[in-house]
Amino acid sequence: MTEHQFDASGAAGGEAFDFPGLCDELRCHSTESVTAIREEAVREQRRWRLRELAATRVLDERGRIDDRLAGRDGVSIREVRQTVATARALEALPSIAQVAAEGRLSDAQLAQVVKVADASDEHEWAQRAPGWSAADLAQKARELRTPTIEDARARRAARELRWWWNQDQGMLHLRGALPDVDGATFELVVKQMIEGRKPAPGQAWEPWERRAADALMDLVHAYRERRTDETTSVPGAHLVVQVPLSGPATVVGIPLPDAMVEKLRASARIEPHLVDAQGATVAIGRTESVFTAKAKRAILMRDGKCRIGGCDVRGPLDVHHLVPRSWGGTDRIDNGAAVCTGSGRHHEMLVPHGPYLLLGNPNQPDGLELVHIDDLPALAALASQPGNRGARASPDAA
Repeated sequence: MTEHQFDASGAAGGEAFDFPGLCDELRCHSTESVTAIREEAVREQRRWRLRELAATRVLDERGRIDDRLAGRDGVSIREVRQTVATARALEALPSIAQVAAEGRLSDAQLAQVVKVADASDEHEWAQRAPGWSAADLAQKARELRTPTIEDARARRAARELRWWWNQDQGMLHLRGALPDVDGATFELVVKQMIEGRKPAPGQAWEPWERRAADALMDLVHAYRERRTDETTSVPGAHLVVQVPLSGPATVVGIPLPDAMVEKLRASARIEPHLVDAQGATVAIGRTESVFTAKAKRAILMRDGKCRIGGCDVRGPLDVHHLVPRSWGGTDRIDNGAAVCTGSGRHHEMLVPHGPYLLLGNPNQPDGLELVHIDDLPALAALASQPGNRGARASPDAA
């Protein structure tokens, strides 16, 4: 047995594996030798991983791979499905498979690079991927995937906030999850509040976590003490939305469907950043609210309640673009109407979030009609009514 070789086969055939004995054996080697042994073991693991993936691909073709494999292998169903997806992708990516077989890609890197590369650029990614972290490759994969409004809805459906009391400590514990835009807005506002909580002269700074808790309670107290006034417009958050030359816009690195960006334009203050292929800012757009505070007050005062037929909800209300800005709609008062907002409320069923349009003349109590976007005859008939022409978008609306 040479300096770089040792016998680790004691576990074969059910024999006891002497791990302490193996450690003692390695302690007799130099540090350089142990390092080389470890590196060789890692390479060998990764070569065997390729053999496992090849076997998985063949068994998958024969219909012999399903979620039950997770129980047999002692892994999660998610890991089994990821293994199958990696095996399927690798068959068309020989350069990446070669690099993985050489031991230059970890399992985590390999699972992500197959989502990024295709037959046209896999040779390039075979060279680049070993230098990328698995997290960076995963982010690149997210950026390349065009999100759908269904993806955004699924993230929103997963939102939660839970709390429970530890009675012995007298403490309320919180746990929650917020999707894309909600999470970015929460982070933006709370960080600004934390940074603004400076100590009194001569006093030490409170830890960041305590200032975060204080900021959250500031929000609670502000809501509790705020007078309920349906005619008051509350400015939305000022978010930076990155708009690449190609691909989806992002907020805090999370790709957004176009409809989500339209929703931001209607309800928040956004600062669009045009970025190049490397993510560097090329130009910064103008920050503005789509509806001005005065326009919102006028619309909410005019309507007083949700304008969906049969709905008497008087709050909370939001101002909805009858014709979305991305469709050429204007920011005029006659292109806005109050609709109830919040979980399960009517704002979510209207374009660009849902399949319905609220169209007509909002200045008339009975002037609005709910129309499905696929009901072309109804849309044409509604657009032809003289009383509704004033509420339609003008050519210069964009």
